[in-house]
Amino acid sequence: MNNNIENTTLKERIFSSEFQSLPPHHALIPINNASLFYTLCDEALSKIGRFGGNDLVVVSDAETIQQLKEIDNFLPNISKMIVLGLSPSHWDIPVETHNPPPYFQNADRLFIIVSSTIAISFVGTIIKRMDTNGNGNLDGGWSYHRVYIQHLLHLFAPSLLEQFRSYKEDLDKITEITTRIMSVQTELLSGHESLVEMDKSELATVLEILKVISSKKRAHDVLYVFVEQISKVVQSDRCSIVRIWGQEDMVHVLASHDDANLYDMTVPLSKYPEIKKALSIGDKVIINNVQNDPLMKPCLDSLIQKGINSILVIPIVLNDPEVGSLLLRAVRKETGFTLREINFFEIVTNAAGSALERAQLFESVQQANKTLQKLAVTDGLTGIYNHRYFRERLDEEILRSLRYNVPLSCALFDIDDFKKCNDTYGHLFGDAVLKEIATRMLQTIRRTDIVARYGGEEFIIIMPQTSIEGAYIQAERIRKAIEDRPFEYMGKSVKITISGGVAEVVQNETLTVEDLLRIADQCLYQAKRKGKNMIIASKQINLS
Repeated sequence: MNNNIENTTLKERIFSSEFQSLPPHHALIPINNASLFYTLCDEALSKIGRFGGNDLVVVSDAETIQQLKEIDNFLPNISKMIVLGLSPSHWDIPVETHNPPPYFQNADRLFIIVSSTIAISFVGTIIKRMDTNGNGNLDGGWSYHRVYIQHLLHLFAPSLLEQFRSYKEDLDKITEITTRIMSVQTELLSGHESLVEMDKSELATVLEILKVISSKKRAHDVLYVFVEQISKVVQSDRCSIVRIWGQEDMVHVLASHDDANLYDMTVPLSKYPEIKKALSIGDKVIINNVQNDPLMKPCLDSLIQKGINSILVIPIVLNDPEVGSLLLRAVRKETGFTLREINFFEIVTNAAGSALERAQLFESVQQANKTLQKLAVTDGLTGIYNHRYFRERLDEEILRSLRYNVPLSCALFDIDDFKKCNDTYGHLFGDAVLKEIATRMLQTIRRTDIVARYGGEEFIIIMPQTSIEGAYIQAERIRKAIEDRPFEYMGKSVKITISGGVAEVVQNETLTVEDLLRIADQCLYQAKRKGKNMIIASKQINLS
């Protein structure tokens, strides 16, 4: 920590070079007035304190505690209180008092509330003596970002770190409480416009954007509505959300306000030096004249051709590496971005950061679940359904067939002389044959049919609403698709054939999966015994 702290604020010290893993300064939603600071602390305590429970923890400096109006009312709801300095003498609850660390000054203010589902922090430094009305200048802000709060606890209440890591956030409560705090902040800003960077109308706009995106469920809808709403306030020729995965050299454009259908368009990162810089410094990048900025020299011709004059990139603070790095990028063709517009971009991006992150994380988890589900029912070699999935579906289709008295057939196939094929050409060729047969079957079957690898060199096809006659014709088409075109291997053409047995569900006779498979297997055996490379249907032989 920098030893020269007398002329710095608590916010500046927390974001010192020794804490590079913290989000950049815009992780805080600004508070520039002392009375507003205490009011927002009270509001947060009031909202979170109503949840009760035995896990509510408060960390505060002694001066802030003295200023809060709601603290006495919520003492019964607080399970643990840590005060930097002396606690009020009239309290009769156990309180841990800690000597403030040396880098915590008399003008500094700190208030942290942690429950099992939500955590909010407030930091600030009084930078001007308050007047008789309690108004004064303060450099500070508030945040609900977990990584930021975790660092504050590391600095001022390390005993809570393990407990904090086990907490699970409740998105609905976070949205409700932070929206309320933002609303109160908006209301109280009237009359203090000379002391804050944003006026009431702009903060009201931030609140409105938060409400709009919180109403969306799909990740892409959240991202698109976010950039669409921003572009309505700050004119941009293109406003987009992009994502970078780890050290990947590609940019994924997830949403753009000028194209509602754009999703996950991939472009080389080398075309966006401004994004590379934002990632490397972890902070915003502002380019108000691309022709005068040496950073943009590698792609200047393209920018001039598109008429782009100014670019703004703002990292979105993320707590979960599974989401990758999200950034807001805006471009203009005419004028540059003003300081007020940049402040608006930063604050609205930070305020919505959690919702954007969670939307992307939710979609990533959904996609991962779909992948896992597909792996669970897919044969690893051929890519078609596996035996497990086939059994489940056939059981369902048999029940449907018997219940509604609709036909159902299946065809069981086996590769002729497959062992000889493996012995002659090797197992790699055998694997290639299995994959090619699966591909040809998929190309031949109807959309309603279900093809699976039954095991080894055997395949099976379920044919819903298909009689034995129709199933036999379909099985013959598949047999010919394998026979008619040789399999190419190391410059040689190898002829492969298959045999098959076809069975149909019959009311009062074929009642289970085992019944149907037994009949299909008997038919397949007959096809093998009669010379192979043929299809036998149950109606063609005596199965008694």
